[in-house]
Amino acid sequence: MTSTLTPTKDSAAAVAEPITNRLAQAPIRPLLVPLWLGAERRGAEEAPAALDRGLRRRWAVRERPALLARLGPSETIPVASPTAADRGLDRRRLAFLPAVAAAGRRLAEAVEGAVRDGALALSLGGDPALSAGRIAGAARAAAPGRLGVLWLDTHPDLNTPETSPSGHLHGMALAAPLGLGAAALTQLAGSGPAVRPEDVCLLGVRDLDPAERRLIRDRGLWTLTMEEWSDGGLLAGLNAALDHLTGRGVAALHLSFDLDLLDPKLLPGTGTTVAGGLTYREASQILRRLRAWDGPIRSVDWVELNPALDPSGWSTETATALLATLLGETMR
Repeated sequence: MTSTLTPTKDSAAAVAEPITNRLAQAPIRPLLVPLWLGAERRGAEEAPAALDRGLRRRWAVRERPALLARLGPSETIPVASPTAADRGLDRRRLAFLPAVAAAGRRLAEAVEGAVRDGALALSLGGDPALSAGRIAGAARAAAPGRLGVLWLDTHPDLNTPETSPSGHLHGMALAAPLGLGAAALTQLAGSGPAVRPEDVCLLGVRDLDPAERRLIRDRGLWTLTMEEWSDGGLLAGLNAALDHLTGRGVAALHLSFDLDLLDPKLLPGTGTTVAGGLTYREASQILRRLRAWDGPIRSVDWVELNPALDPSGWSTETATALLATLLGETMR
């Protein structure tokens, strides 16, 4: 669904130009999701408020009033923590599924509402387990058109309860929107899957479980591993993914950026570090290209930061700076 900007006071009768890519100029609605249950590692729940607070402070100190004006009030999505949650860790029993699913339903409603209001739905979190809710809300807002998903992550997150080596829900974050796994997550968009396999592009994956490799092959998901992406050129690979989604005719695009895509030497404050990630300069180039694209980006999730794993604050500062770049900050 295409929305329009509100006319200014000076030209209330004028029809505003449609916003295509909401990264570039639309109002931004931050949705804070203080979850740690999907990763089963405390500290991730601190990330949403830290990112929101850091972004506002950064733009105030750097005197970026136009960017600050786009940044609306943040909304915190309630997340219930089960009693004695620490005693349920690493048991492979999906003990946290009810709490994650309930938060996912609330987040889906918030994302759908933000997109329908003409805003960029910006979901901030440490734990990516709620991607099922984010994608479900974006898909409902895109209806009757289809949603495309651009998944930038070290991990494809395509496991199910049957295939997951850990049993952690954050490793099932993309499988659920495809209709695979626990019904409490697969049905957040309605009776069917939130997104089709052919409308998903994976970029930068470099830590895949055997079942995930099989699923990518069998379902035909468009994928460039980090090796393939780097060898073929980062911008060339990104453009190929965007061209694929444009060719598919998707009505809206959801961008998922997992911060463990960065090299752990740059961002150690994440729970799932894998060597061989992007440098700051490479990530900045990719984010600036996404902002300049003329396609229909409507929603973003910015996840996998755990401030408790990097008490120096460097990881939070890096994650905030790159988020600012995605949303329009430049050096000049």
